[in-house]
Amino acid sequence: MIEPWNITVMQPAVKPVFKGDSPLRRDALRENLDRACEHVRVAAKYARSKVVVFPEFFLHGFQPGRSNADWIDASLKIDGPELAELGKAARSAGCYVAGMIYEVLDAYPGRFWNTAVIIDPQGEIRLTYRKLYAMTGKTRPGDVYDDYVRRYGGPQSLFPVLRTPFGNLGCLVCYDVNFPEVTRCLALNGAEVFLHISSEGRSSYHLPNGGWELARRVRAYENLAYLAMSNCGPTIDGEGPSDLSHGHSQVIDFEGQVLNMAESAGETMITAQIDIEALRRRRARASLNFLAELSPQIHAPMYAQARAWPANHWLAQPGTGVADNRAVEAEVIADMTRDGVLVAPSRADAEGAGRLAQQE
Repeated sequence: MIEPWNITVMQPAVKPVFKGDSPLRRDALRENLDRACEHVRVAAKYARSKVVVFPEFFLHGFQPGRSNADWIDASLKIDGPELAELGKAARSAGCYVAGMIYEVLDAYPGRFWNTAVIIDPQGEIRLTYRKLYAMTGKTRPGDVYDDYVRRYGGPQSLFPVLRTPFGNLGCLVCYDVNFPEVTRCLALNGAEVFLHISSEGRSSYHLPNGGWELARRVRAYENLAYLAMSNCGPTIDGEGPSDLSHGHSQVIDFEGQVLNMAESAGETMITAQIDIEALRRRRARASLNFLAELSPQIHAPMYAQARAWPANHWLAQPGTGVADNRAVEAEVIADMTRDGVLVAPSRADAEGAGRLAQQE
């Protein structure tokens, strides 16, 4: 029997490794790493946490407008000294630690990846998940799909789940939460606790009553899983104001109820109790059991014939940023409109009508 245990979500202050047009500030990454290691020790000491979750960019921070080459220069390797240092903190604290890094892979020169990791209480990296959905210049597994699954395997590499003495953990990163397929595939691989490693600003989509918040609660409810979301805290010595994130990191239970939430965008930590045995009793119940009642076979043909985002699109060379991906998206929208999946608006503005005419 697994006794209830605590999970802590960190909302840390972070110093970006780039400030405006400045050169790479490697000292900033070192400061962020030292701060994170201290947060791990504090969470284990005072909250008795078995799992500690950090947000997206907790080591690198973020600066818009930098090139792929800049981020490649700032990226880390999974077996590099930075994660080894974080592993020492996990080992001394006796807990699991999850977070995200910008990563480079020898197998894919000239590219960088947005990669989530889980480090175990022995300080070893036990899970690696590479973000599946994003519109920036980073490479995603689907961009080089055939080669990626050949190198790393199929569903287990795309949707890895770590089985621990405290339950089964899976990661998703930021924008991934908007695609129910991500958490559903993690759940079908056995995940019981989703670690949503996120970075969310102050747009209407992100706010506590916005779409992303609703999506989180639905992802937990529809998969009968806990979800712990870690968002960024303040920016230290960055370009512009420090208060760019909406904060509101949170832990949600398997009924879609918020167990705890940060009340501000400041640097903080929140803790909630995870009752894996209660979750397993709920998943064993033959009523509203969405995982057991799912019929994937009836959906698979629709997915197979859908003409949406193309796999392997950036196999020959990576996209350079948002503009490249938006151009692909415009082509996909045009195809879906021609196929009758989407219907063009009857009152498009002049600019939108011009774009549509060009796509036709």
